[in-house]
Amino acid sequence: MQRIIFGANVPQIGNDYETVKRTVLECEKYGFDFVWISDHLQDISSTKSYMECWTTLSALAEATKSIRLCTILLNNLFRHPALVAKMAATLDGISRGRLDFGIGAGWLEEECASNGIEFPGRASRVGRLDEAIEIIRDLWTRDDVTFEGKHYSLRNASSNPKPVQRPHPPIWTGIMYGGNHMLKLIAKHADVWTISGLYRPSPDDYRRMRTAIEGYCQEIGRDATTIRSGVGIGCVVAEDERGVQEKSRKFLPVTIATKGYTAKQMRLEGTPDQCIESLKDYVTAGVTCFVMGFPDITTNDPIRLFGDKIIPTLR
Repeated sequence: MQRIIFGANVPQIGNDYETVKRTVLECEKYGFDFVWISDHLQDISSTKSYMECWTTLSALAEATKSIRLCTILLNNLFRHPALVAKMAATLDGISRGRLDFGIGAGWLEEECASNGIEFPGRASRVGRLDEAIEIIRDLWTRDDVTFEGKHYSLRNASSNPKPVQRPHPPIWTGIMYGGNHMLKLIAKHADVWTISGLYRPSPDDYRRMRTAIEGYCQEIGRDATTIRSGVGIGCVVAEDERGVQEKSRKFLPVTIATKGYTAKQMRLEGTPDQCIESLKDYVTAGVTCFVMGFPDITTNDPIRLFGDKIIPTLR
């Protein structure tokens, strides 16, 4: 049986590097397995600061010792896959093999438009991601790579040094609402997949998508058990009911309304015992990887509470 692992989404928005570093070090201290750093160029609803993902991870690689570092998720539209392969291999070396490589198709059209980045249709974005992951994996594991695809091409390309991890860093990708194109891509490429976003997927949502992925794996002859399954969940946790209510009022659920996409965050709220019972339902459904999003994470209070009372029970 796979070990249950826990991560935390550490937001850069509105925070400086010292705050992010302090938060990540606290996650490391209290037993979290990994942290997620998001990949956006701006906050579309404000002019708050938003530190770039990869530069932040590079600094954290030197500041930390054991916690794994993950991108949630690199926007494939922002960078050419050959450059991404080089960046990732370099960071895996700097971190001494602690990179979890997350990459997605891109979803925020307004952000791309604001920064002059092409935003093709959904099928094209997924097609680009499919080719990009293949290119990145090839450059991590081979030399003299030639690739001719619909979206990218390489001729006798090599990328050295190779990653420290063998055969390569774990490849993460994920979905918000479970389109079939992405589920097929997960079956083909992912070492870890997550369903996440603003809404809190139910265990039944997860089961349906996992069943679909298993079916696609069967079609291509892949063992579905080689793919670790995860969920991203917003979480408000406090010592007692009164604390939960106070935090819920103070930290209201996030709502995003963008072109073609409107969602209000649904999240887990409760005491440690209540959170444990809710998370057990996901474990029963087959989830082995939890990515927690705490609205008050930079206070460090939920990190300590979750690390002391929830992680040891479920692990």
